[in-house]
Amino acid sequence: MLNMVTRLLKAKPNTVCGECAAREKYTLLNAAVDTLRGDYATDAVREERMAVCKTCEYLVLGSNCKLCGCFVHLKTRYAAASCDIHRW
Repeated sequence: MLNMVTRLLKAKPNTVCGECAAREKYTLLNAAVDTLRGDYATDAVREERMAVCKTCEYLVLGSNCKLCGCFVHLKTRYAAASCDIHRW
């Protein structure tokens, strides 16, 4: 268990163009690790992501995504997070 947590907390390598399709789905575990690292998106990025989500047909009740089930106002906070249908 400790090995898994240590591996997750290691710094992420920088990605280059074309690697975004190979990224894993952003999960609650990823969010927990990013919280421990302090790996947050800037306010400008967060606002831009929220603007995209607010116009999306999959947004339910102004806060949940019908596709992935996330709370978009939380998911947009993390730098490594991405939209499951690649809108941001």
